[in-house]
Amino acid sequence: MTTYLMAMAVLIPAFSSAACGILMAFALQDCQTCEERKLKKVVLAYFATEGIAWCITFFYPFCPKVFVCLNVPCLLSYTLISILFYRVIRFLTRLGQPENFPSIHYLLPGLLAVVMLVWSLFVPFDAQVEIVKGKALVFPQGYEAYARFFTFKLPLRLLFGVVYYIFTIVLLVKYYKKADKQASIRKPAKWVLFLIGISLASLIASLLPAFKPRGEILYSLWTLLITSSISAVQILLGYHIIRRKYLLYYIPTSDGGSTIGAGSSFRRRRHAGTLNRSRFESFIRDRKPHLNPDYKLTDLVEDLDVNRTAVSFFINQTYGMNFNRYLNRLRLKELEQLRRHPDNQGKSISSLTDKAGFKDFRNYTRAMAVEREAGTEKRPARKKKGASE
Repeated sequence: MTTYLMAMAVLIPAFSSAACGILMAFALQDCQTCEERKLKKVVLAYFATEGIAWCITFFYPFCPKVFVCLNVPCLLSYTLISILFYRVIRFLTRLGQPENFPSIHYLLPGLLAVVMLVWSLFVPFDAQVEIVKGKALVFPQGYEAYARFFTFKLPLRLLFGVVYYIFTIVLLVKYYKKADKQASIRKPAKWVLFLIGISLASLIASLLPAFKPRGEILYSLWTLLITSSISAVQILLGYHIIRRKYLLYYIPTSDGGSTIGAGSSFRRRRHAGTLNRSRFESFIRDRKPHLNPDYKLTDLVEDLDVNRTAVSFFINQTYGMNFNRYLNRLRLKELEQLRRHPDNQGKSISSLTDKAGFKDFRNYTRAMAVEREAGTEKRPARKKKGASE
């Protein structure tokens, strides 16, 4: 029983990475800039890679045959974890520069995976299973070289971890030097340093298998310590990225203001404005936001300086529909006015939809379908009401 409970500790990072990954995927729908979307995608890739690595590791003691089948993805995920973590830190400290991460970083993991895949094709499946069952202590006769390469995944992960943590530390040292020279640049927030500290601690703890048998270390408290620290890294990173508490510095603009750069403790703007029907309809009438096909609820929140939940609730309560349907209804009314205009006589609807604010004709047909469906739902309700009277 103890053996299984300790082995379950291997799945802790898999569960946490899955949870953080799902939340990050939802957070992709709420991005204020393209750079923020790109950062969240990189973090999502990091969570996915970490989760895959630990899920495959779980099969190592319990199902050697499955582990052999997943051998190549295991090697790839083990080597990519440190690279993706370094890319996240690099993104956070880029000082407003474009995030151009060299593809050469992925070259070596790709080559190692290809070598493992090709070599595995020439080694019997039973021999590979025997290597796994032997816990890196048994090398089948005739396949000693392959067995050493097969069992070299953990040392490879440690090697990549050490190299890329050195890169990360060098990156932060350079960043600190710039922060000391320029008052406009803030030093990294404490959570970033704490994140790197936990990651470094888990890396050091991971060195223990190099001094103890792999079968013994799997069921020790060290495994629980390592997996718990990795889980803490994922939760801490996911929370601060989703909450946008990751900006480290401000870059002064020519007008004396400041723009936010990637990296510092960033506080989201608090929308404390009030909203009533008169103010809302005056804004719609004067600004005509529905003519912008890319206009979103977040844009309306910024324009009115009102809390997003309050805006959404107001539209639902006042007009009996959600924001998208309300905006499309305004576009349909705009389209009707355009069709009545003398200059547009004889023109097709498809040639006018873009002027009414629809992104394309397909969006127009969807809006019409929603209105027709809403109309058919209202008719039976009215008939029922009339009959009851």
